[in-house]
Amino acid sequence: KDAKVETLVETLKNDNLFWRLQAQRLLVEQRQYLATQIQEIIHNPKADERQLRHLMWAVDGSKLSGEGGSLLKHSSPAIRRAAIAELPNRTATVLNLIESKLHEDSDAGVRLAAWLKISEIPASGVATAASPLVQPMASLNATTDRNQSDAMMMAWVAHSETVIWAAPSVKTAWTKEGLAALERVASNFAAKTPKELSRLLGSLNDTPVSAAIINGFATGWPAGKSAQLSADDEKSLAKALTTVPATSRGKLLKLASTWGVKGLDTQLAELTKGLFTVVADAKVSDASRLDAAKQILEFQPSDEVAAVKLLEALTPASSPELASGIIDVLGQSKAKSLGSLLVEKLPKLPAVVRPAALRLVLGRPDSAKAFLDAVEKGTLRFDALQLDQRQALAAHPDKELAARAKKLLALGGGLPDANRQKVIDELKPILAKKGDVPNGKKMFTAHCAKCHKHGAEGLQIGPDLTGFAVHPKEEILIHVLDPSRSVEGNYKAYTAKLLDGRVITGVMSAQTKTTVELRDAENKLWNFLLEDLDELRESKLSLMPEGFEKTMKSEEITDLLEFLTQKGKYVPIPLDKYATTITTKGMFFEDDGIGERLVFRDWKPKEFEKVPFLLTDPQGDKIKNAILLYGPNGKKTPLMPKSITMPCNTAAKAIHFLSGIGGWNFPYSDKKTVCLTVRLTYADGKTEDHELKNGVHFADYIGRANVPESKFAFAMTGGQQVRYLAVNPKRTDTVIKTIELIKGPHESAPVVMAVTIETP
Repeated sequence: KDAKVETLVETLKNDNLFWRLQAQRLLVEQRQYLATQIQEIIHNPKADERQLRHLMWAVDGSKLSGEGGSLLKHSSPAIRRAAIAELPNRTATVLNLIESKLHEDSDAGVRLAAWLKISEIPASGVATAASPLVQPMASLNATTDRNQSDAMMMAWVAHSETVIWAAPSVKTAWTKEGLAALERVASNFAAKTPKELSRLLGSLNDTPVSAAIINGFATGWPAGKSAQLSADDEKSLAKALTTVPATSRGKLLKLASTWGVKGLDTQLAELTKGLFTVVADAKVSDASRLDAAKQILEFQPSDEVAAVKLLEALTPASSPELASGIIDVLGQSKAKSLGSLLVEKLPKLPAVVRPAALRLVLGRPDSAKAFLDAVEKGTLRFDALQLDQRQALAAHPDKELAARAKKLLALGGGLPDANRQKVIDELKPILAKKGDVPNGKKMFTAHCAKCHKHGAEGLQIGPDLTGFAVHPKEEILIHVLDPSRSVEGNYKAYTAKLLDGRVITGVMSAQTKTTVELRDAENKLWNFLLEDLDELRESKLSLMPEGFEKTMKSEEITDLLEFLTQKGKYVPIPLDKYATTITTKGMFFEDDGIGERLVFRDWKPKEFEKVPFLLTDPQGDKIKNAILLYGPNGKKTPLMPKSITMPCNTAAKAIHFLSGIGGWNFPYSDKKTVCLTVRLTYADGKTEDHELKNGVHFADYIGRANVPESKFAFAMTGGQQVRYLAVNPKRTDTVIKTIELIKGPHESAPVVMAVTIETP
């Protein structure tokens, strides 16, 4: 109470962050006693910017909507951002922000703050600001900053009703990104099952905006939930069915059926006839033909005639894109005769789409049996199946079908040897041979790239193999020939058996209280409602099949091993096996701690000062992607390990780290004690320690605090930092067997995001 406001305010100019924060804290605690003086200083045009930034936290937000409004026009972006954050959450604030055009401010941070504030305010009463709110949506594009677009989307969803009603009145040309955003907002609004639909139905016309709204409603409206439509509403709906874009009529018709509208048989028949005409017309674009096929199955999923007609559209002249697309569409069909018809069609299909067609065939018990019948008759061969498809057929949930498949596979030499160690021992002599790297890369592309990444090539369904060169050849050979020996949880195979008989095998991509998402070996996503599942079974096997020795010659396996162990100038160490935390969650206290996260704008490989780094993608918040070591503070860090050991298996000129950060580091602690020891163990057993200290090598993650022996490398989406530093081994001519990261005596909890070896 007795503190002098002048003294505290003067302290806000201090160069030491600690004292500035103490002064700010006292001002916040004593705001009721110092309110008048604080307001006078804030509104003084000559006030120091650093003072203002700290004083803003001591301001009563309600003051800023009236006489405090001048701060929204302050020359300093930092003050404008802080002023926005202190505004009260009420309708007048939205109008104030729109009127001041702060959502279009020249400073990205101010724009972000404005949209976030708008997203926090209740939706009622902002209709007068509708047009300025929706206009930026129409011009949204791929170059829009991700944080900015996320904040805008949050605001649009918060005011979804206003956005839906205002969107048709925006006359400027809409970008595809803007239409996609509108569709998401419409889906969110539809999920609330709004009772008043007259305005929506009356506004629908032949425009992309109407198509986006219809698509969103079709996605978001709860299944089986009817709507109360007046006679006039039904007339508007009937008119809309003839005027909205052709690609959206099927979805609108399906919506009408869900809403309980009667007498749609005539429209359905006419629409279906027109859609089949589009599918069969070779002059129409592939995208339009596929969209028409999807619409047919949306409201005729069990129709046998529809399945037959869609199959007839597959001709030798069909493009691979069209053929693959129609196969995917048919995957949603429940027609009983589809499987046997597709088996008959298999020999005539383009080679590039046969894997997808076989996936569909093997996913249904009736068509899988038809396939086995064809093999027995000699009209089809097992070599049409890929290795993972043979394995899935032999492990089919239908025991009779699986036994029949195993017998046929064994007769044709199609099943791998059950004794995997015997196979490994037989092939061990190739470990001493020198392989051909270019041919090894061809083998990777042919056999591995559909599930694994290596550099910029391939798909990441299984582990990233970019840094596999740190593992010895023998270990990699075991991974290749016996992939189920040590299966990481993220890559275990699951088999989903649906009530309609379909069987899908893949890795778990996502799971909620109501849905399961699997990603199969062809990188196709399958999303199921739990209520549609008969059984979901976790396998002890990897999604990667056994039996590569059946499809590759020993010389080709030798070349593949040579390619995977080839060491260039830089060798990244994949951290997915050694990571201890998920940085897209709170790392130190609670999972929902937003400030205690480290989130890159994307998880693609990064480069700093020409050194490449391989990040581990947390895939949302499912996979551990960084090493966090023990710290005595917080709730989660005391549970972390005190050391982590990683393989190296190469001589090193330098070891590069995206690290140099932790919790409770400088400037929150000035003690220059050891945070992290990097221990190198050489092939001869000798060790070498490199000590990294707080305030010298390590700084706090929370903001851009600098220390002399590491460099700022990347800013995270929340303003946090990741730094760069390097350790230089003393023995550059000797192989380093392992690298151990050991927690030092300092109170901090060190974080390592990526490690790259630079070879001599």
